[in-house]
Amino acid sequence: MRKGSWLVFLLLFLLALGGGRLPPQPFGSGKTSAVWSKSPVDNNERDYKDLVNTYDGFSLRYPGDWRPEIIPGVVTILVQPGNAKISIFAQPLGKISAEEYVLYSNRSLQEGWGGIKLRKQQQLNIKGNLAWRFEWTRRQLGAGDLNYYCEYDLVIDKTVYTFMLKSNQAGFTAAVRDLNRIISSFKPQPARGAPALPEPQMVQRDITIAGRHHLLQIPADKILWGILNSHKLGQLEYFTKLLPLEKELDFKFQFLITYAAFDTRFNFAELKKIYDDNRVLMIALQPWWYGKREDTSLIDLIDGKYDSILREWARQFKALEDPVFVRFGNEMNGDWSTWSAWYYGKDADIFKMAWEHVYRIFKAEGAENVLFVFNPHDRSFPNFKWNNYLLYYPGDQTVDWIGLTGYNNGTSHEADVWRGFNEIYAPLYREYMYHFGDKPFMITEFSSNEEGGDKAAWIRECFRSLAQYPNIKIAVWFNQVDGKWLYNLDSSPRSREAFKEGLKDPRYRFQAVTPR
Repeated sequence: MRKGSWLVFLLLFLLALGGGRLPPQPFGSGKTSAVWSKSPVDNNERDYKDLVNTYDGFSLRYPGDWRPEIIPGVVTILVQPGNAKISIFAQPLGKISAEEYVLYSNRSLQEGWGGIKLRKQQQLNIKGNLAWRFEWTRRQLGAGDLNYYCEYDLVIDKTVYTFMLKSNQAGFTAAVRDLNRIISSFKPQPARGAPALPEPQMVQRDITIAGRHHLLQIPADKILWGILNSHKLGQLEYFTKLLPLEKELDFKFQFLITYAAFDTRFNFAELKKIYDDNRVLMIALQPWWYGKREDTSLIDLIDGKYDSILREWARQFKALEDPVFVRFGNEMNGDWSTWSAWYYGKDADIFKMAWEHVYRIFKAEGAENVLFVFNPHDRSFPNFKWNNYLLYYPGDQTVDWIGLTGYNNGTSHEADVWRGFNEIYAPLYREYMYHFGDKPFMITEFSSNEEGGDKAAWIRECFRSLAQYPNIKIAVWFNQVDGKWLYNLDSSPRSREAFKEGLKDPRYRFQAVTPR
């Protein structure tokens, strides 16, 4: 839920190191410590192919037994099926230095997060350009897992080109040779950026989800309002804290959400009481601990360390026999989330493996009533290409709904910026419809701060504009104070009245959850 600025953290971290420089060891004092030497060409003739990425601005040659894929403006991927994968990112530096970018991006290697073991690191001169080289490993997660890594960060003008290879132990040496040849052929060229996205397709989506006891129905011209109201984790307390608010607003929120971590244990009677009151629940399952300090790793999750907890949750949700929404590892593209790729050598595939592990457990327990919601933050922190939300997407087969999360942080903190509702959601909706238009959307949590603008006007804009985004079928208000951010709907009398007035719109006043 934290919406902090990665840049503030980066500057503090650099100052702690002293003057914003890389440590004297093992990199040296900024001087070249090695000279690039490309691998000799194989005696065997190999079929090489040309790849030109006009979006990111470069060309290269790659061995013909590798398979290319380009996500325009994000990444170029080369895959040697079953053996290796290379991800190539072209990162414009903007206001930071190449050294700052490399240091921040690879902090997990220095800290050993996620079980990373750093084997080598050095500065290089590659064809007259500064570069860094890293090698590391981590624990292997099954026979097909690629757990040996080699990365080059090549600086040309104001761009860092990152070449990140991962392979298995047996194929690592040969894969590194191929990587070196690819880099030897690499040539930058003018970049034209990602292509403009088309207008979102129009949708008229009726939602009907049948449980044993209840039916969830959202007509095409309706949007279901939900709320995250203040409560103790694991002890939902909705009937003591939410009912007075609903009475004041003259509105019943039929979609409720809560958070859970590995130390959360649900009271099944409380869960059932929510459904008995004709409501539906979404749980944000976050792979860490709330109430105690314990090192939590997606590597351990994938390896089965938390299977007993996951199975307990799956059985409880299955026993409800009605629709339950699960939002696993939300905001994975934020560095405040320890399931971000930042903690795992920038390898977003580890998040996808964790997602698939959780999904398989729920299916194995027969929890067919559970719907999985993929939910990045609308802005990636850091906003580096290796942290793009698309790299975390586990695939259509294991995702049921797409979650949107964009907050108007206001101006409570120096890095905060006031953003209007449509300023946030118009570009986000357009982009998500392009990539995920076959899935229904929900705004899984959102709000506006009171500080920095007219929150009441922001709320009115929200209620007036939601109809412009017909694939958004559920909208959930984050009704809490989060530090300096006054996200509660009654942060001022004007804001409360604007919210109450907005809920009178017929598009939001309907019975969505009915007994069968």
